[in-house]
Amino acid sequence: MSLHKTITTGSRITRAMSITDALAGAFLTEKAVLDFDQYGTHEFDRPGVDTVDGGGTSDPHRDAQVIAAVVEALSDHVGGRRMATQIAELARALSAPDWGQGDRISITPCGWEWSDEEGCFVAGVSRDGSTWVWRDRNRNMHERKGDVCAISYTGTASMVAAKRRNYLAWCGALLDLWAVLSRPGMLDTIEITGALPALAPWREADAKP
Repeated sequence: MSLHKTITTGSRITRAMSITDALAGAFLTEKAVLDFDQYGTHEFDRPGVDTVDGGGTSDPHRDAQVIAAVVEALSDHVGGRRMATQIAELARALSAPDWGQGDRISITPCGWEWSDEEGCFVAGVSRDGSTWVWRDRNRNMHERKGDVCAISYTGTASMVAAKRRNYLAWCGALLDLWAVLSRPGMLDTIEITGALPALAPWREADAKP
């Protein structure tokens, strides 16, 4: 988490934080939780669990509860509850969505099985292939199903594109949260700065030699 600049406004001391730092402070540090209370009856009643000597719990700071409430209220056009859950999980992990960095197309067996002969796991096979028919030296007819190894592809262009769409949707949702949480008086001790995650980090990565 980045360093925060302390700002004194009258008798109130606030900290300047980016939207991602504010989310991490709420969900990781203060342990705020998403409630998705349909009727809003517990909008600011979200106890966080914080084990202390002898056990017990403590409520998150009011700012953390406000941030959680705003995240819960994400509209459907920026992802709704599914995006809200992703935002909270990523904030707790101090992370951002995987946009396919380092992905390379590869082929992977769909299953593995132990080989006593090799002394290790090998790609699993099944006799579901084409039927082979032949005659032996005595002109006797034989047939056998060919061995097949089921495979899957990873790192394809469509898979990377899906990850990048999700990353862009996350950025859009953060911008929506920023627009709400940066309003004057919305938070007591935090001032949301204009710092936002890179919109398309893959462009910078693609530009590197």
